[in-house]
Amino acid sequence: MRLQQLTSRFISEAVSLACHHTPQKNGLRILTYHSVGTGAYRDDLGLNMVTIPRFIEDMDIVAKFHTKSLSPMNISQTELFIAISFDDGYADNLYVAAPLLAERGIPFTVFIATDLIQNSEKGFLTPSELKELSITPGATIGSHGHTHTNLTLCGNRELRSEIEDSKRYLEDLLGIPITKFSYPYGLADMRVRDAVENAGYEVGVSSRFDINLPSRDMFMLNRCVILGSDTSRVVQQKIRGDWDWYRWRNVDPLNIKVPRS
Repeated sequence: MRLQQLTSRFISEAVSLACHHTPQKNGLRILTYHSVGTGAYRDDLGLNMVTIPRFIEDMDIVAKFHTKSLSPMNISQTELFIAISFDDGYADNLYVAAPLLAERGIPFTVFIATDLIQNSEKGFLTPSELKELSITPGATIGSHGHTHTNLTLCGNRELRSEIEDSKRYLEDLLGIPITKFSYPYGLADMRVRDAVENAGYEVGVSSRFDINLPSRDMFMLNRCVILGSDTSRVVQQKIRGDWDWYRWRNVDPLNIKVPRS
């Protein structure tokens, strides 16, 4: 395990001990996964692949809480709700994760990077598999952009294409409205946020590590990434909020304003 991960665990253990007797945070906590049981795309360090036994343990933990879909969106201030999301569009989301989630009655959202589907990238859903996933009970399909590029670096025309082309492809393929968007790499600023809203989406999710309160901008929702090296204890700590100090590593994307060209 890398030094950075060890340091993060040490800090979170200290927070967990210090806050042991404080109530858990209420609101909407969105957990982010990538692949389950198979290698993740361009992930040489193995950060984004969770093993099947580990995923089962995680979902047994999650099943003890109130769970909800990202559609429709309403955030409670008096209870803790958990939503499950997946980024990229791995085939194991259909064959491994979906049945385990269905067994526990846990809804989930899969955000698709459409270029990976269209180009038949190994390990990702095919168009027919994506159709099957879209009609799986509890599943919601969202967009993760077209080519999984950092949208904050795109010019305005490329930005619109990344956001709108992926939406159009998914809606044409699946025959359903696509209203949820996950920013590639979790990176966004106010220009990107506004482009997503203008394209007709209703929800946008980033990778800023925190819980969501009712006041949170629906196009800049926070999420908590679950890594392959996380233990069940770490997952419970992340649900409880012991890792929310992680949000200070990055500027809140709501505060990143870019002049329009």
